[in-house]
Amino acid sequence: MPDSKTIFPAEIVLEVTNACNLRCKYCHFHSPQAAKKRKTSFMPRAIWARVLQDLQDQQEPVSLLTHGAGEPLLHPELLEILQRASRIQGVSLGFMTNGMLLDAEWSKRLVDLQLDFLALSIDGTVPDTHDYFRSGADLKKIESNVLGLIREKERQGSALPGLVFNMVCYPEIQGQAEDYVFKWLPYAGQINISRFRPVGSRRLWSPGQGMQFRPCPLLYRQMVIGVDGRVGLCCEDINLQQTAGWVQEKGIREIFINSPVLQRYRRLHEQGEISDLDLCRDCHVWGGDVPLETAERAIQGIQVQQEVTPAFQSFQRV
Repeated sequence: MPDSKTIFPAEIVLEVTNACNLRCKYCHFHSPQAAKKRKTSFMPRAIWARVLQDLQDQQEPVSLLTHGAGEPLLHPELLEILQRASRIQGVSLGFMTNGMLLDAEWSKRLVDLQLDFLALSIDGTVPDTHDYFRSGADLKKIESNVLGLIREKERQGSALPGLVFNMVCYPEIQGQAEDYVFKWLPYAGQINISRFRPVGSRRLWSPGQGMQFRPCPLLYRQMVIGVDGRVGLCCEDINLQQTAGWVQEKGIREIFINSPVLQRYRRLHEQGEISDLDLCRDCHVWGGDVPLETAERAIQGIQVQQEVTPAFQSFQRV
């Protein structure tokens, strides 16, 4: 069972914007069939500065992810946010991007900054299918941008930012997974092939194929802060409907420890009574990271360590 005495989140998702330059067909927030219940906006300075001040005062190590339901590189103050966050002791800093705006200037900035990690959301290796599922994207441009970042790292002799690549395994592109791993593994700390979930679905296995329930680890390790300062239940609460607090009113630590919403969800999870929790009763994310299989194998001549969980397959070079 997770440690109910945890007093500070190990991971903070700081949603600097929920605006996006793409309209991916299966995005749980921006796709045409998504039940979008929040307006798109950009996190104002007063909110992100308050969060960074809270982090400045904390003693525990924390991973800060400056992404959410949008594309972080759209935020006009992102560089300043990253610069200020990078100076805070104990903070591991990074974000996920679709790569469309990752031009040469941004590549140099991120290497100069020594960003800890950058996650790249790229679905497959074939432009036609990639650009179909990720409406508004241009795979050739994205790949050129990513290779530009890799060259900038090489030019500066830098291992940072560490790169993670993520491909959603849509049924139509699952045959591209091996080529995807082979293409990016030489440059990556990790490759993830994520399980496809239809819009609005939080299920990772079919009825009757489940695992023994455990309290969801996200309730004890993660805090999601939306563009307006609202604290949601977890990263699956895409519309932040289960409001745990507002960072403008109370600090991160106070909300994380004493929020009645978080306390109630933790208590019911620990009791195994989640049937009355709208967000949780049909959610399998609590078991998404449980290792099901680990093996060493060769992919087109490269030895990799492969781990299979209900949510994804991950690959790392041996």
